[in-house]
Amino acid sequence: MKRHVSRMLLAATLAACSVLGATGAGAQTVDPNSELGQFRDRRTAGMTALDGGDLATASQRLAQAGVIMPDSPSVLLLRTQVSLQQKRKTEARKTMAEYLGRGYVLDLARHPDFNAIWDADLEDQLASNQSGVGEMHVTATLSGFTLTDAIAYAPTSEQMFLSHVRSGKVTALTAAGSRDVVSFRPGVAAYGLGLRDNRLWATTAATRQTKTYDPKLTISSKVVVIDPANGQILQSFTAGDDRRFGHMLMGRDDLYVADITHGEILRLNGYQGELQVLIPEGYLDSPMGIVENEEAGVLIVADFVSGLYRVDLAAGSMMRILPPDNGSTLGFSSISRHGNDIIAIQNGFEPNRVVRLRMSDDWSQIVEVETVLRSKELSQPTQGLVTGDHFIFVARSQWDNLDGQGNAVNPEPAPAVIGALKLQ
Repeated sequence: MKRHVSRMLLAATLAACSVLGATGAGAQTVDPNSELGQFRDRRTAGMTALDGGDLATASQRLAQAGVIMPDSPSVLLLRTQVSLQQKRKTEARKTMAEYLGRGYVLDLARHPDFNAIWDADLEDQLASNQSGVGEMHVTATLSGFTLTDAIAYAPTSEQMFLSHVRSGKVTALTAAGSRDVVSFRPGVAAYGLGLRDNRLWATTAATRQTKTYDPKLTISSKVVVIDPANGQILQSFTAGDDRRFGHMLMGRDDLYVADITHGEILRLNGYQGELQVLIPEGYLDSPMGIVENEEAGVLIVADFVSGLYRVDLAAGSMMRILPPDNGSTLGFSSISRHGNDIIAIQNGFEPNRVVRLRMSDDWSQIVEVETVLRSKELSQPTQGLVTGDHFIFVARSQWDNLDGQGNAVNPEPAPAVIGALKLQ
């Protein structure tokens, strides 16, 4: 039984990453010399050694993986398991305390071995990680099965634009009601939205979660420019048939797009010309949120499975940002800037939450991770944005209404919800 415990622990922690399960991870090649590649190599070696009973090698390799990605929940649990098998209960409890200290939760019924080190302090931390934090104001509920994903907001007209993956529509929502802005071709939906110069920009992709999707057709992902008044597509950009565009950032000077298929970040310089590769394949697994600092010289890219990366646009360099000891940067589906802070939706692990990352002035370090919202009202929140001192976001997207094959569980699930937070 213990020979397979490492695989069980890994499956248990990765099962929480339901957004990847719903939308599908990329099939790109990871550079073995990249931080992500080295992390996977050491974690796999540690798991293999643990399965084979070589506890000394398992401990060494997992510790090396933990240096690269200290907030990896799978590595923390595997290291705890190794220490228990080595009869090092003090060390095992310390690692478990770090796991809980980063905000993760644990079902002891599924992992009874950890009862050997469990105590009142760990139980209190677990309860704290599951408790409610902050208050959310519900601004809109959307009935029917919509799979609401991306969001954009026009403060002057107080219009909210929402993409609905299930129907392939983008709608505009105001206090007076909603209207359809555009319906894309069968099987196509928008996975990113943004506004610039009174034009709506969107990234589109064909996926099986959209009605009338036909897997036999080859439909290129595009960046499209839409007249929000009449839904007319004014301009489009593409970069090959084998890409699948996801999130995007309407930067001060340039547009940035995440390509899920290759794990790349593309840039449209000056919002014109051709999409060019900024971060090539091999370094990221599933890039999602993108944000730039006030001077537009630094990007932060959120990779769902490996955390945050800082891109210095002038120097052409990239570095992974390590989390503080009491936080995690994994499982971020969306990031936005509020002043010098970053507001992030963390839906990769239960319970879902919204966190504030207090950054150093140059965005090279995370000074503190603060949970601003943790609530049962959150269910697979997807994307959000900062407007003034408020964070508006898709709080319930309905992605959890899909089974492991991406099929609808309930034809009429609980409504999608748009929420708002006051940022202190």
